[in-house]
Amino acid sequence: MSVDQIVQRGMAQLKAAGYKMTKKRQEILHLFAENQRYLSAKYIHQQLAKDYPTMSYNTTYRNIYDFVDEGLLEATEYNGEQMFRINCWNCDHGHHHHHFICTVCGRTIPWMLVLWIRSRQTCPKWKLNGIASMSFGKCAQCKGKS
Repeated sequence: MSVDQIVQRGMAQLKAAGYKMTKKRQEILHLFAENQRYLSAKYIHQQLAKDYPTMSYNTTYRNIYDFVDEGLLEATEYNGEQMFRINCWNCDHGHHHHHFICTVCGRTIPWMLVLWIRSRQTCPKWKLNGIASMSFGKCAQCKGKS
């Protein structure tokens, strides 16, 4: 899916949920769709402040959490900071997967977790509601960097 398609789909989902269609919301979605990695609310706010110097950090943060609530963004915590990325409904994987996050460049790489299969075999009486797994390290392009 292209960046524009991701933004259009996200805006349509927000509209269906009753949100106003604003240029700021569109630009927030565009930043996430364009980057395809985890970003902080601070980074998003800094980018938006270039065009909207009077926009408060709280407005940025509130919009980001609206997007999380509507399933447009995923959230995770890294180094004590909440990080967000565009939800994987836009990806071509078509299956449940987890992410490897590069601690140098922020690249996010999908991968499969085998633990689910093993847990179902060893504990069939469990009713598992979900699995949250993030792996952090250096991607192939960054592994030689310090």
